[in-house]
Amino acid sequence: MAIVLGIDTGGTYTDGVIIDLESHKILAATKASTTHRDLIVGIRNTINQLDYEKLDALDYVALSTTLATNAIVENRGCRVGLLILGFTPEKELPPCEKAILPGIMDIRGSEREPLDLDATKAAIESMRGKVDAIAVSGIFSVRNPEHENKVKAMAREILGLPAVAAHELTTVLGMQERTVTAVLNARLISVIDELMTATKNALRERNIDAPIMIVKGDGSLMNESIAKERPIETILSGPAASIIGATFLNHAENGLVLDMGGTTTDIAILKDSRPRLDTEGAKVGGWRTRVAAAEANTFGLGGDSRIYQPYQSKHLQVGPRRFWPVAVIARDYPYYLTELRQIWDRNVGLIINEPCEGYFLLRDPDPHMELSKTQRQVINALREGPHTVVELGKMLNVNPNFILVEPLLDHGILGGIGFTPTDVLHIDGTYEVGDKNASLLAASLMARQRDIDTDKLIQIAKDLITEKMCRVILDSILEYEKTEISPFYEDDHHPDETMEFFFRNSVWNQKADLLANRFELQMPIIGIGAPIRAWLPEAAQRFHTEAVFPPHNDVANAVGAAAGKVMTIYRILVQNHEASGVDIYAPWGRIKYEPTMETVGEGECQILSNDNLMILAAKDIIAEGKKRIAEEMKEQGIEDYEILVESKEVRSGKDPGEVVKIHIETKIEIIAVGHPQWSAKGAKAK
Repeated sequence: MAIVLGIDTGGTYTDGVIIDLESHKILAATKASTTHRDLIVGIRNTINQLDYEKLDALDYVALSTTLATNAIVENRGCRVGLLILGFTPEKELPPCEKAILPGIMDIRGSEREPLDLDATKAAIESMRGKVDAIAVSGIFSVRNPEHENKVKAMAREILGLPAVAAHELTTVLGMQERTVTAVLNARLISVIDELMTATKNALRERNIDAPIMIVKGDGSLMNESIAKERPIETILSGPAASIIGATFLNHAENGLVLDMGGTTTDIAILKDSRPRLDTEGAKVGGWRTRVAAAEANTFGLGGDSRIYQPYQSKHLQVGPRRFWPVAVIARDYPYYLTELRQIWDRNVGLIINEPCEGYFLLRDPDPHMELSKTQRQVINALREGPHTVVELGKMLNVNPNFILVEPLLDHGILGGIGFTPTDVLHIDGTYEVGDKNASLLAASLMARQRDIDTDKLIQIAKDLITEKMCRVILDSILEYEKTEISPFYEDDHHPDETMEFFFRNSVWNQKADLLANRFELQMPIIGIGAPIRAWLPEAAQRFHTEAVFPPHNDVANAVGAAAGKVMTIYRILVQNHEASGVDIYAPWGRIKYEPTMETVGEGECQILSNDNLMILAAKDIIAEGKKRIAEEMKEQGIEDYEILVESKEVRSGKDPGEVVKIHIETKIEIIAVGHPQWSAKGAKAK
């Protein structure tokens, strides 16, 4: 058997599953609350809750984590020194110490300006004690990485710190995006290293001595050593894991995969059992990277999304911010319900917050963070536990409407408490893990402030959640089809008026007098996540399609982590430069094929045609690439794998009708796909 433990750390829950990959059986599954102060506590709790006696016999552990994504969004990570070769950035970069140095390669990989080794050494020395890791990014390094490799080696030798070169992370052109990727990767080295160390400690406590594999943004797995070198590749692994989990559990080939968690909803389109990859590179925290990731849309809609009326708005809104449900907080801190009852008795009205809302302390602020006097008082008041905004006003002797803590929420110092979809489900009895009375009182407080009855408030909330789910579904479909319009709005982002008309007419059944239309999704919606069964059926019905719920859909991300495969891809470009020969741009460097002679008859030679030279170069580099990729798979401990080669010739003629076209370039992908060590039966190459 091949027994694997899959773990997924989400914004609300940390899921764990144990799977027999050969029989596709789920042997154990559980959920534990994600502990934001220390993610390892949630991982440890998940492992301890698994009802499985043979944890010490696991073949490997697969981890899908939001840690890298969260660190980028929250601007966390180690101190980075950036060595830039041959160009001056015109756009903003992530926080770093930087030095701009000589050393230019051109687009064909030829050196246009040599490195200045003395200046480079001085720049590296100037960063001593100021940085924890080094990133090196040179212009056109994907065409020739020689400069980057030399500078990276110098930095490691001089400072003894981890160092990364931009060309190691991507072979795609784009100097700004490649530099951003390198800096973010360096910032994450310590983050992932700490996660790996802590996870191994948690596993060791249960006598689990198994290798750890990490899910990448494209859904494939990498081993611990590669994850420590290239932690940036773990961003957006959650959506990728949910897609793989859906295909594993449901054997789906086509469908819209909708993963609703506590904080967000992730949507991806599955065709022929595969998601489409984002060709531009994943975008996280406002930074466009060159990291390959599954093309997925993430929206601020989850079981714990805040339901409230924004200041100066006339309508309730759901999300995008996550608030902890009143029901859950009142369960853990019963005095919170007492505070809500006091608000009911006093009939307190608020402007910024809903009357049921409050805060609790997640972590202490960084020492250098600028805080107002009131914000510091709020932090101190919450050290013993959560409180409503009204109670905080009493404790601090200030008007609760003047307690403004948005920066503390943005930086993850405080967590918000409020009315959420989870509370709605508590009220109607669909889901009960907390205090139903607290949810009902929260709804009643919000209803009284609007002079409506509680039942109407609850129905408005249900409609809001369903409508937003329909909007994000349609938005994802339109994004997949590469349209420029959106039916989705939030805050100041309003939809296209024509799209809004058709959305209201078709999906939301607000029929026009003269025109009727119908949106019909041509594939099922595959529902993933703990709260999904409560909300998806009506949304699917409005798109006239089927809602499918795979078994164990509430832990599908952890299933996806466990069911992933290791995949390594080499992207190689062979270019025809006619009189000067052929250039090959491979991940390991630039190779030049000069014009050469070929024998055409006895004693006769002629210059080998560039077309034949291109064919020869492609054949040679494919052989070399297969050899190198096999070695890399072996280094990862993968013995059961296959190697696939895909190549595409690009030809062009001077005139559109020209029959014989010039062979411009050949794009080659060498792909190795395999299982971790558990199924090793000897390497095979195809």
